[in-house]
Amino acid sequence: MKIIEKGVLQRSEIFFHIPSEFAKKALYCLHDSGLFYCNDKYIVERDHYNNFLIMLIRRGSMTIRYRGQEFHAPKNTLVFLDCHESHTYLANENALFEWFHFSGISSQHYFDLLFEKSGCIFSVENNFVIPECMGQILHMAEKGNINEHFISMNIHKIMYELNEVSNESTDIQEKIILQAIAYIESHFNQEINLKELAYYVNLTPFHFSRVFKKYTGYSPYEYVINFRINYAKKLLQNTNHSIKEISISSGFNSDTHFITTFKKHTNLTPKQFREIQF
Repeated sequence: MKIIEKGVLQRSEIFFHIPSEFAKKALYCLHDSGLFYCNDKYIVERDHYNNFLIMLIRRGSMTIRYRGQEFHAPKNTLVFLDCHESHTYLANENALFEWFHFSGISSQHYFDLLFEKSGCIFSVENNFVIPECMGQILHMAEKGNINEHFISMNIHKIMYELNEVSNESTDIQEKIILQAIAYIESHFNQEINLKELAYYVNLTPFHFSRVFKKYTGYSPYEYVINFRINYAKKLLQNTNHSIKEISISSGFNSDTHFITTFKKHTNLTPKQFREIQF
């Protein structure tokens, strides 16, 4: 079926399916699907839609706004959204993407697992299974001859592959954070800002901050301050350096800033801390 919608170009198609009662109870259910060619006027803004959404970006890029965050989905990425929550997605340029809405008894659990690991955007650059599954689902939807068990199997395969992609991504992210921490610990006495750190590990500042806090429990700024304070504690206990010298060695721009920050985090002045016997 052709669709007339703002930003949706010719050649775009949409297909509908009503799941059987058995499928609703036992399978992943396909509800609607399509292949959209879009320009930058395409935008969807919804408070609620009673299904889950998977989109595979074949060309161009999309912006996704979800749970107070903004995500970028370039070519060869998959978007997975729980549409029961408020969400927005839009084309940044001429884009081509395959999509389908689905439901199923395990859908929420899979979504929560995957979002916790990787958010709602997944790179499928080197994955051949997911595009193949998407193609099989859309081919069957286009023919209107739906085998619900076959569709469910393909949706489940996509979930499995996304979990594998997430695990690989987690390992990569851990290496990136360790790289950032090593940089902080060797440059802590110099000026360090978020943009500089993110650039060092080839991430956007927003994505870097989110991943860094996930792995360390601290924002990059908090981690830097904590490291400086702990370094200052060692100097206070093991040297006779003045407070001013220690503040400079620890990376603070003035002894006043050092004293204020140190007391905020320890409830003690540097002098009081130096007098403690351990």
